[in-house]
Amino acid sequence: MENTTVETMMDFDVPARDLWEAITNPSHFKKWYFHIPHFTTTVGESFDFYESEARKYLHHCTVLEFEKGKKFVHAWEHPNQSKGSSILTWIVEPIDELHSRLILRHEGLDSFSDAGSNFTPESYQMGWDAIIKTSLRNYLYLIEKLHFSININATKERVWEILWDEESYKIWTKPFGEGLSYNGDLKQNGRIHFLSTDRTGMYSDVVFFKENELVVFKHIGEISNFQEQELNESSKHWTGCFEIYRLMEINATMTELEVEIDVTNDHIEYMKKKFPLGLEKVKELSEQ
Repeated sequence: MENTTVETMMDFDVPARDLWEAITNPSHFKKWYFHIPHFTTTVGESFDFYESEARKYLHHCTVLEFEKGKKFVHAWEHPNQSKGSSILTWIVEPIDELHSRLILRHEGLDSFSDAGSNFTPESYQMGWDAIIKTSLRNYLYLIEKLHFSININATKERVWEILWDEESYKIWTKPFGEGLSYNGDLKQNGRIHFLSTDRTGMYSDVVFFKENELVVFKHIGEISNFQEQELNESSKHWTGCFEIYRLMEINATMTELEVEIDVTNDHIEYMKKKFPLGLEKVKELSEQ
């Protein structure tokens, strides 16, 4: 059987010791990775965990190698879904005193061929990329995921219209500033420009779109003078952050609007204050 391997690598603007703590200290990694009650780094010992409270997929891991500050290797198995076994390697490399690199390598994934479509190498690549390049990055750079929700006495179609109609968008976003707008292709794989009146803003990709139900924006970079800018020291810390709008039908005339947004540390209190005001305006407009 072919030994299929996936690999994810990312450089971080943190010292190697901080990166190492983030991936091996349970009090740190439970905030961005998984909650592992009996985690160990002792060679020969094992630990188990589930990916969520749903407890759908049991992970069984046995420590194979541990070099403090540099390398952590353990087996990775799904005993309830597969007879296979793979190996996960975490490597931390210092770049200089303030920067470090993480290399994550997952080998032997073809051994999970008996587990179904959720256990393909492609699925693992997507999963590890999201965990390392978004979840871990956000944790290290103090980016927090905020959640907001509101019940609206209107249909999903009506709420969706208020959210994304050009004129109503300007109204419900007034708590964030006068004259805010967006343009572009609000569709799957579309590119959107979120703009202010001073010709600045942010450009984002639509990574998931289902009309009247769900839209997921992946924020990429800054806009200046209506032009997309290359990543700079500031934007490279938040590029890849998500903003999600989800509409759920409670009954024929009632809709729940949920919003999830990744926010940098210096904007958390601002968003906690302003976003509920924006959603109240969405409710007011939708119920007219």
